[in-house]
Amino acid sequence: MYYTGLDAHPKRSQLQHMDETGALGLTMNVPTTREGLNTFLDKLDGPTRITFEASCCYWWLHEFLTSHPKISHINVVDPRRSRQLSEELSVQQGYGRAKNDRIDTEMMAHEDRLGLAPIIHVPTAKQLETRTLNRHRFILVLEKTMAANRIYGLLCMHGVLCQAAQLVDDAAFRQQLLQPLPNYVKVIADNFIGQINLYQKQMQWCEEQLELALPLGHPDLQLLMSAPGFGPVLSRIVQTEILDIHYFKAPGHLISYSGLAPIANESAGKKGVFKLNRHCNYYLKYAFVEAAHHACTHSHYQSKYKYDVKHYGKIIAKLNLARRLVKSVYWMLIRQQPYKF
Repeated sequence: MYYTGLDAHPKRSQLQHMDETGALGLTMNVPTTREGLNTFLDKLDGPTRITFEASCCYWWLHEFLTSHPKISHINVVDPRRSRQLSEELSVQQGYGRAKNDRIDTEMMAHEDRLGLAPIIHVPTAKQLETRTLNRHRFILVLEKTMAANRIYGLLCMHGVLCQAAQLVDDAAFRQQLLQPLPNYVKVIADNFIGQINLYQKQMQWCEEQLELALPLGHPDLQLLMSAPGFGPVLSRIVQTEILDIHYFKAPGHLISYSGLAPIANESAGKKGVFKLNRHCNYYLKYAFVEAAHHACTHSHYQSKYKYDVKHYGKIIAKLNLARRLVKSVYWMLIRQQPYKF
């Protein structure tokens, strides 16, 4: 059995080969291209297992290496957890806290050899398409909102109170409102309005593509939209970020992946500050917290939410409700049953 660690960067990558006893073999630094990787793989005398982190270019590397005859198995690992393991293995191997690309590749090969590699799921081409389209739409909405807020702030500075939507939708009203203002204000406002119009066109295109790739009639989307607080937008976010609910063995795993599991900082038996894990899927965290914002008035959750608000405050109450929604979504998708009131 052979193992290879790959430290992939956009331009160049480091590779380290080793056998099942941990003895080091071929090491090379090659361009991060198909030709460069083939330069290393063609020198191997047998199939190898390869391990690399989920960096910015991990998806095409996985697709390329999957079909390569010299690769027997591929591990794509979580970067943060892999680096923590690499630090400890580096000390055991005698490198201390030294860190460079060659040591990183060797430690990744060791992780696989010892069965410690924190493997993640790699989306299929179809899953990657729907996830990327949905994330792009999400970012466009944020950019559009930022542009609208900047117009509002710009006009407020000159004593004009007006929502950006009024300026975008009514050209005559916009001209009348901006006429007495300085020229630079009119130019900047027109720039922001042009950005908003562009974002709206791009959002419409994204929604059309999503309707083809992940229509609202999809069974999982229908299940998600039956839950309180979930509409088409939030349901698509949850579906495209989870991908397959069977990757999660229990509701707690999904709560942790969504960044809603509290972390307690305790020492000497004294409780410290409770906070949420920032190493998470931010899109899922947004979706569940936003769904909790809408579901807090639902009859099924209202009494518990009011109790939590009274005893813990609104923020803790909303996070508690978000965790309950995660559990509901988990069992709905596992059992393929709509929400039961």
